[in-house]
Amino acid sequence: MDRKAIVLDYLRKCNAYAEKSIARKRDRGEVEQTSSWESYIEFNNHAIEEIQNGTLNSWFSPMPTSNMEHAKRMDVDSIEHAQRAGWLSGLLSPRPLVLASTQDEKGNKNLAPYTSVMAVSTGPPLLIASFSCNREGRYRDTLHNLRTTKRAILHLMPSTLEAVKAIDETAAPLPQGESEWNLSGLTESPHDPLLINEAVAALEVEYLEDRPLPDAVARLAVLRVTGIWTSESSIPPHGLDVLCQHGHDRLSPSPDGWGEKVFKHYAGRKLS
Repeated sequence: MDRKAIVLDYLRKCNAYAEKSIARKRDRGEVEQTSSWESYIEFNNHAIEEIQNGTLNSWFSPMPTSNMEHAKRMDVDSIEHAQRAGWLSGLLSPRPLVLASTQDEKGNKNLAPYTSVMAVSTGPPLLIASFSCNREGRYRDTLHNLRTTKRAILHLMPSTLEAVKAIDETAAPLPQGESEWNLSGLTESPHDPLLINEAVAALEVEYLEDRPLPDAVARLAVLRVTGIWTSESSIPPHGLDVLCQHGHDRLSPSPDGWGEKVFKHYAGRKLS
């Protein structure tokens, strides 16, 4: 459906709901409370008329697209790290948000969000993901757990604000041994202690190796997909409605409908 058709369908459904509300109030003898609903329907009908006669055509015009006519080059090495990360995140998006669930050799469980996971082969089914380290040179618990237990479950999360809040909690830096499960409010599935009940779908993976990246502190891990967790009975032709990173630190649905910024991976320090 085109943009106009979607809005017209929405307004007509609003009117249908309002008409049922009016009927219910009249049945209860609350006639004096129907005037606001009648005004609401009148307003919607006016909007429908202006959409149909072209008065509001400018509202539905495509956004202007950029080109290289007035482009300027930025030298990447001269850009401060946070701004550089913002540019790369904003340009190379959207990317699916993956919530990785792992455990260490003692059974301590860990959750961490990543947007660097990418499928690079289907035969065999291989994924890659990059893992950074902190200022003290300590790598993420996820990488340590992958090296130790060789296993993780990578979850695709529903496109809800509740999921964004839970994911933001899992990104907060915690002392080693403390679990993000306790902060997120997410629950484990009875099928597997690493599986998140609230996920839309998940990929079970086996750690194969990790390698250094040229001139970088991050390391690139290679993961083999060993299982798919899903409630779908067939391959979703248009993909799933899941959270993605679209822009810098902005989580939104795919397809994009709204967005919410996350900050906790900066340890409470918000960037402009």
